[in-house]
Amino acid sequence: MKRTLVTSWLCGLCLLSFTALASTWQEAPQARLQLHQLGLELALADVHPELTRRWQQAVSADTASEAADDRLWLGLAAFWRQWATLDFEQRQYLRTHKLVLTASEEEVARLGAAGEHRLALVRELVPGYGDYEALKAQLARLLALADEPWPAIAGATLRPGERGDAVLQLRRRLQRLGDLPPGPEPEDPGLFDQTLAAAVAAFQHRHGLTVDGVVGPHTYGWLDLPPRRRAQLLMRSMLRTLIGDSLPASYLLVNIPEYRLRLYQNRVSVLESDVIVGRDSRRTPIMHSAITNVVVNPPWNVPRSIINKDIVPQLYRDPGYIARQGFEVIDSAGRVVPAEEWQYVLYMENRFPFRLRQKPGSSNALGAWKFHLPNNDAIYLHDTPARGLFARDSRALSSGCVRVANAEQLALWLLSANWSPERLAELKASQRTRWLPVSEPLPVFMVYWRGWLGADGLPRFRDDIYDFDKNLADPFLPSQRQS
Repeated sequence: MKRTLVTSWLCGLCLLSFTALASTWQEAPQARLQLHQLGLELALADVHPELTRRWQQAVSADTASEAADDRLWLGLAAFWRQWATLDFEQRQYLRTHKLVLTASEEEVARLGAAGEHRLALVRELVPGYGDYEALKAQLARLLALADEPWPAIAGATLRPGERGDAVLQLRRRLQRLGDLPPGPEPEDPGLFDQTLAAAVAAFQHRHGLTVDGVVGPHTYGWLDLPPRRRAQLLMRSMLRTLIGDSLPASYLLVNIPEYRLRLYQNRVSVLESDVIVGRDSRRTPIMHSAITNVVVNPPWNVPRSIINKDIVPQLYRDPGYIARQGFEVIDSAGRVVPAEEWQYVLYMENRFPFRLRQKPGSSNALGAWKFHLPNNDAIYLHDTPARGLFARDSRALSSGCVRVANAEQLALWLLSANWSPERLAELKASQRTRWLPVSEPLPVFMVYWRGWLGADGLPRFRDDIYDFDKNLADPFLPSQRQS
């Protein structure tokens, strides 16, 4: 079934028809081709097993029929109607497998009355992706690659200057993926030359890897990822970009697996920043909130989970840790607890019923800026003194909050209506804590987009740091076909 479905779908893309006055799907090949394309996209994204089954029946030679095409259109119409009812978090998590795909009376009636207007009927179901034509072209390219052998090439680390069969395999793989531009065959194709090193660097850049031109385990992992899996990840991410029916003019977008923040003002990007997000055991949540205040020189009120999991074990090994890091120990009445008192409770009674507050300063974990946004998870954005961590390619390192490399630039933008850079610099230098309201709350969207199209048309991909896309059903495999 795999080769049959891929081949029949790709052949269909080559058909051009200007047939008018069509009263059946067979008489409207453009409409039918677009219908199958829309079904393919959602089947690749693995959003609903019933939709996948309907697409398979519509494109398979042994089950294709007018009725199968009708069922596919009705399923797609029902899916997008239900999608419109999902909230922001449900869309990011793609919680769609249990949607009820029952067609409405209106949808059944519209299909029955479509007649020669089937193409318009199908086009109504095309989602508002950023560049739909480029997306379709990339899906077609990836699925064409998927119909060819894709052997694993992972092996020993390869570096520029090395020579051998592994270099030949690497060269062929990068050519097929589009990172090594077409050109004349080099005199020594088995040599890891500078042209190949540049192609490796380009591949690493579009996959969020350390750009060093060296092919190690992480780079090999992405090189070996099958093309159809790439198509699936791209489609799932494109669906996640449909975060709402309308976005505000100005907002902040944090793409968790990309480790990247973008600030939009009047729908134009005005600031980007690397970020650090929560590790897998303490994930940064998918959420939609708004920044209401900027806290200058914030104290850090340490969450109980961090006290229990991180700091208390540290204190058994290093009693001086609290003093060196500028922590105050606070009891339930708000009193600062002397060292001898909390040490007695911890070491003699084996408990620590106190709160911890880290005073503002150079070692404060929140740095000089905290961006407060109301939510139930005690999550916020903040500065950090640990600047070296931003150089890592994998930055799922925090306890859930988002550390911002360009925190000061973000603070200046948020407070520019009422505070000059000079006044903010003076306030920061004073080490006094101040809560400053922003002139207008800034909407914040924390999203999980692992794939998107770059300006050159090639897809960008990122690691699945929270396992959102595990165990996807491949709609082209016979074992995935449902009766």
